[in-house]
Amino acid sequence: MTSSLEVKASQSESKINHGWRVWLVYFMLSFYAYILNVAGPAVAYLRDELDFSFTESGLHTSALALGMVVLGLFGHFILKKLPEWKALGIGGVGLGVGGLILVLGRQPVLTLTGLFLMGMIGSFIVAIYPAILADEMGKHSTVGVSEANTLSSVISTMAPIAVGFFGARAITWRPAVYIVTGISAIIGLWILISPQFSWKRKQSEAEQNGQSSKLPGKFWIFWAVLVISVSIEFCLIYWSSDYLQAHVMMPKDRATQWVSLFLIGMVIGRYIGSILLQKYDRFLIIFISIVVGALGFAIFWLSSSQVVVLMGLLLAGLGVANFYASSVTLLFDIAGPARTAAGSATTLASGVAILLLPFALGSLADLFGIRQAMLLVAFLFIILTILVLYGRKVIKVKTSLEPGGKP
Repeated sequence: MTSSLEVKASQSESKINHGWRVWLVYFMLSFYAYILNVAGPAVAYLRDELDFSFTESGLHTSALALGMVVLGLFGHFILKKLPEWKALGIGGVGLGVGGLILVLGRQPVLTLTGLFLMGMIGSFIVAIYPAILADEMGKHSTVGVSEANTLSSVISTMAPIAVGFFGARAITWRPAVYIVTGISAIIGLWILISPQFSWKRKQSEAEQNGQSSKLPGKFWIFWAVLVISVSIEFCLIYWSSDYLQAHVMMPKDRATQWVSLFLIGMVIGRYIGSILLQKYDRFLIIFISIVVGALGFAIFWLSSSQVVVLMGLLLAGLGVANFYASSVTLLFDIAGPARTAAGSATTLASGVAILLLPFALGSLADLFGIRQAMLLVAFLFIILTILVLYGRKVIKVKTSLEPGGKP
C-alpha cells in the first residue's frame, strides 16, 4: 500500500517548476524573438531616413541573419566551453550592444554592424535556452520550451506595434528598439557578474557517455524543412508592410502596425498546436498548417480589399505558426544523442533562412515590384510540401527497417 509520503513525493515530482530562473529564461528568449520581429519594421523607417533601395533594406535584415549563421557554424566551439547561464548572459549583453549601435547609427556601416552583432551574439540565447530549461525543469523541459516559445510569440507581436506607435510621433521609432535591448543588456550583465550563476561548466550527458555527436543523413531533410518554414515566416514579417502600402495603398504607420495580425495569428496557432500535438501525429499537424497557411497567403495576395487582405494575413500566420515547433521537435528526435549538434544546426537553419530569402524577395521587388516578388512565398509553400512528403516517406522506410520498428 502506497504511503502518504510516497503520494506526496509523487505529486511533488509531477509539479512543473516555474521558479524565477525559469521565468528569466522565458523573458530572455522573448526579448530575442522581439528583436527578430522588430528588425523589418525598423529597417522600413531607416530606408526613408537613409534613402535605401529595397535591396539595401534586404541587406540590413540579412545582416541580422548573417550573425545567426556565423554562430550556427562556429558557436558550438564556444558554447561547449561556456557554462549555460553565462552564455545566456553574453547573449543578453550582445542584444544590448547591437541595439545601441543600431539606434545611434546614421551610416549604413553602423546600422549593419548593430544588426549583425544582435544576430551573432544575441543568438547565444536561442542556442542555449533548451539546455538551461532541461537543468531547471527536468522531465518537464519540453513543456518549458513550449511555454517559452508561446510567451516569446506574444511579446514579439508587440514589435511592429511599438515601431509604428513611436514612428508616428516625434520621438521616432528608436525607443521600440533600445528599451527592450537595454533591459536585455542589464539582465545579461547581472547574470555575468552574479555569484548565483556559476562559471563552472557541466558536462553534457552525451559527453559523459562518450556518445557520437554525428547527425544522421535524414536529419538534413528536415533541416531543409526548417529552412523553408522560417523563410516563409520572415518573408511575410519583413515585407508585408511594404506590400500593404503598395498593393492596398495603406499608410506606412498603419501598415507597419497591421503586420501584427500575422504575429497574432501565430500566437493563436501555436496555442492550438500545442494542444493538438499532444493527441495527433506531427505530420498531420504540419500538413494542416501548410493548407491553412497557403490558403491565407492566397487570400492575402489575390484580394484588393484592405479588410480581406488583412484577414488573409491573419490566416497565414495561423498556419505558419506550427511549422517551426513541429520541425524542431522532429529534428531533435532524429538527432538522438547528438542534441548539442542539433541545437547549433537549428540555429544555422534559422540564420540561413532569414539571410537569404527575405533578401532575395527584396531584390525581386526592385526588379519586378513587391506584388510580383511576393510570389516567392507561394513557391516556398510548394517546396515545403514536397520536402515534408519526402521526409515522411524516408522516416517510415527507416523505421520499418529497424528491429521492432513500426511500419
